[in-house]
Amino acid sequence: MFNFKVEGLRKIVKETLSVIIVVVLLFPAIIYIAPFLVGGSSSAIVLGGSMEPTIHVGSIVVCRRIKPEDIKVGDIIAFKTGGSTTIHRVIEKVVEGGFYFRTKGDANEDPDPWVVMPQDVIGILHFQIPYYGYLIWFATTPMGVVLFILIPAVILIIGEVRKIAKIRRGRG
Repeated sequence: MFNFKVEGLRKIVKETLSVIIVVVLLFPAIIYIAPFLVGGSSSAIVLGGSMEPTIHVGSIVVCRRIKPEDIKVGDIIAFKTGGSTTIHRVIEKVVEGGFYFRTKGDANEDPDPWVVMPQDVIGILHFQIPYYGYLIWFATTPMGVVLFILIPAVILIIGEVRKIAKIRRGRG
């Protein structure tokens, strides 16, 4: 009777570990595909604190496309600035022979020194996952690759080798 309980517990632990390992191995793909599954068009990890406390450093933001003419004052938009992407709040929509936006980070005292042209808009904030970007960043480091990819892969391989060996012993 005791052996039956131990074997049952062992099976539960093995199955739980298998699920965790599969989730960890699929994690990078899930993060990059998920924005598109929930209506987003792009995602990014927030590196600066200009939008604190609304958006925290290390958060993942998911943006969805929007027609620039549908953007309103108060919306949070992602846009191209030079070679990078910025996500700030629209504080003014200026209409003069076309239109453009003035933006400002929530934590900044002054508005941005530039204007955002409609063609530079990437999208509007759809949702954010606070601090989750730190996990993504860590997963791209050598230590993260070892913890999230190599160790789970080795555990899966060892488990499969043990199953094969057990089957062979049963036949032989």
